[in-house]
Amino acid sequence: MSHTFALLVPVKALSLAKSRLAVSGAGGREPLMRAFALDAITAALRSPVVGQVHVVTDDPGFEVDGVRRLPDEGQGDLNRALHHAALRVRLADPDVAVAAMCADLPSLRTEDLTDALSAGLTPRWFVADAAGTGTTLLAAGPGVDLDPHFGAGSARRHEDSGAAPVRAELVSLRRDVDTEDDLAAAQALGFGAHTVRALAGT
Repeated sequence: MSHTFALLVPVKALSLAKSRLAVSGAGGREPLMRAFALDAITAALRSPVVGQVHVVTDDPGFEVDGVRRLPDEGQGDLNRALHHAALRVRLADPDVAVAAMCADLPSLRTEDLTDALSAGLTPRWFVADAAGTGTTLLAAGPGVDLDPHFGAGSARRHEDSGAAPVRAELVSLRRDVDTEDDLAAAQALGFGAHTVRALAGT
């Protein structure tokens, strides 16, 4: 059974983002990280099962039609920020399903996200990253606590917490970008328009 989702997209302070990613010719990391997030958000807005998109950040630059910005109330803790954001969303709409998705998905295809969100046969489910150790998407059905455990080794922690792994291929949803090798792999899938412009310095 498909639900309509409120999708949370957390964006950490851009000045601190992706220290392992060396960037040249794009004005530094900040514009590129913003572009990654905007491309992921653009793909998410096209999904028929995504009813709301919320960017969880205190940074500007995410004023997009159809997107609401929620404050980062995590005090530096991503999981705490997502917990507070999910509470805000559920207070406004108790019956909505909630999902959290990484922002660093510049090649995200709408169909991969839709398939992942529609895959839930259990109360909570997640999509591991390409390496199989991290998590790019965590979803919870209506009335179910999101219970996020993002961070190093999050795929194992999410599974240990009772979330079911999604086994479908979902290549673009698994391809988050932390390193230059990740960036090359994402480029092979095809970047979104914001990332293309950021890398061109325009």
